[in-house]
Amino acid sequence: MMRGLTGKVALVTGAGQGIGAAIAARLASEGCVIAVNSLHPEKAEATATRLRENQVRAEAFPADVADPDAVDAMVRAVEERLGVVNILVNNAAVLEMAPFVDLDLGVWDRTIAVNLTGPFLCTRRVVSGMLDAQWGRIVNMSSIWGVIGARGATAYCAAKGGLIEMTRALGAELGPGGVAVTAVAPGVIDTPQLAADAGFAGVTLDEMKALYAEDTVVGRIGTTAEIAHAVAFLASEDGMGLCGQVLPVTGGRSE
Repeated sequence: MMRGLTGKVALVTGAGQGIGAAIAARLASEGCVIAVNSLHPEKAEATATRLRENQVRAEAFPADVADPDAVDAMVRAVEERLGVVNILVNNAAVLEMAPFVDLDLGVWDRTIAVNLTGPFLCTRRVVSGMLDAQWGRIVNMSSIWGVIGARGATAYCAAKGGLIEMTRALGAELGPGGVAVTAVAPGVIDTPQLAADAGFAGVTLDEMKALYAEDTVVGRIGTTAEIAHAVAFLASEDGMGLCGQVLPVTGGRSE
């Protein structure tokens, strides 16, 4: 068990599937009360239902994290129904692959809005309660692509790179107040997103996984459980030691 997580209220955005759902389940296993966010109400409720089946206190809070009013209403509802947010995991993200010359402005705007502005809005809304308590954890889900870039993902890389710098700035500002701000930079993870990557590359899903695996030291792509474990550590009492830092979980890939 990770230290200091029992009874903490954790808001996980984008937790309707994939990495977010795995993070929610892992934090629940550590004793957290879980606020499940997703843009899609049915996905948020499905994750919350699975958690409740395991005797976890969890509720669904669907909202668009790029909408300031929706974020305010979401957090207010969490506070009223579960309590003040102690842990925020900014996981909600969108990725649409396209060559830069074909990148639509609307796709750029939406990608930046969800992947970068969303974490800003959610953090801004919960941080005062964390500072009042002199304890809080904010874990931002960046990406190795925010460090090294990737062909066909300009908007996503720009947003995830910006999220890394936001993490470093907020770590310096909020750390002295007891709020640890950190980031995880996953490598390629086995999620439904890989189907879109395969389509962009013009290969099958299995071929895409094999190509990505070649770039790792361990010879395979990552799992959602590995990312969830890293998040649980950063959210724990021991996570303060990495305040302002970015933790790569990439199977050894660094470039």
